[in-house]
This record gives sequence, structure tokens and C-alpha cells, in this order.
Amino acid sequence: MPEGYTVNSDSSLENYLKFATELYEKKKYVTFNYKLGKPRTIKQNDAIWAFCEDIANKCNNAGFEMQTTSPLLKNSIETPWTKRSVMDKIWMAVQKAMYPNKPDCSSELDTWEVAPVVETLTRHLGKTHGIVVVFAEQAMKESK
Repeated sequence: MPEGYTVNSDSSLENYLKFATELYEKKKYVTFNYKLGKPRTIKQNDAIWAFCEDIANKCNNAGFEMQTTSPLLKNSIETPWTKRSVMDKIWMAVQKAMYPNKPDCSSELDTWEVAPVVETLTRHLGKTHGIVVVFAEQAMKESK
């Protein structure tokens, strides 16, 4: 039994309905969950992480360190950016602003929602800090 079905054509809908009917007839109680939209791809995921790493490296090389605070520290301290900190502090801030109803996870983005986040970030970093970052061309095509 598959763990999920993608229904994106008349034939896949027909196969899913057959599967659901057979499962119901066999068990008489079934719960189905669904997700709307086409989730971002593995290539997009890899490209997002490479993009975050590129931003981290370019920020660090340009001297734009991250400000880190903690209840233990009296003042914030400067720490190097990492791809994880870029994801958490920069990507997610833009993603939440653009898609407030999405969970705090890039895996919940639909394919078409990745490009606007990338375009917003690249435009801002270039305009305000002179940092030029490039998102993988193939992943960008999947975003449109």
C-alpha cells in the first residue's frame, strides 16, 4: 500500500478512487489526509540550502556578521553566518512575511512560491549591501 497518492490527471484520479474504494471495502474505516498544491522539489530544496550557504559566505566575507543574543550574554555578540542561521533568520523572515499562513518550513512551500522569496532576497541584498547571490537556474525554472 502506498503512503500517498499524487492526483494530477484524470487517470491518476481514477486510480486513486479505485484504491480508496478498495481500501474502504476491505477495512470499512479509513482516514485520508491531503495537501493542495505542488510541493517544492528536491532540486529546489538543494538550491535553497546552497543559496543560504552562499549568502552566509558572502555576508561573512563582506564583514556583515550576525548579531547573537542570549539571556547569559549582557550584550549581543557578533557571530559568523551559517547556512542554518541564514535559513532561520533571513529566509524564514521573508517567507513568513510573504506567506503568513504557511508553517515555518520551506518544505511546505509550493513550487511557485520559492522564486518570489529568492527574488525578494536577492534584490534586497544587492540593493542594500552590494551582495550578489545566484539561485540555481534549474531550480528557478521549477519555481515558475
